[in-house]
Amino acid sequence: MPPDRFDHDPNTGDFSSQIPTTRILDVVRLNEPVSTGEVANELDCHRNTARYRLKKLEEKGQVEKEKIGQQFVWQSV
Repeated sequence: MPPDRFDHDPNTGDFSSQIPTTRILDVVRLNEPVSTGEVANELDCHRNTARYRLKKLEEKGQVEKEKIGQQFVWQSV
């Protein structure tokens, strides 16, 4: 299982990402429509990490998801 790509600050309890948002957006743009698993593989991170980051980008209106069959795929807006 790939490592999570977050640094943890034990003093504040906050996590900061080691994967730049621009890298995630590039992966989506270059492979769209792309599944969460494909994004995780490209970024070499855990699937849950990829899902979390994609959902945050969706909330900001930078990506959107669509259900195709039994899975969701992501694309840039």
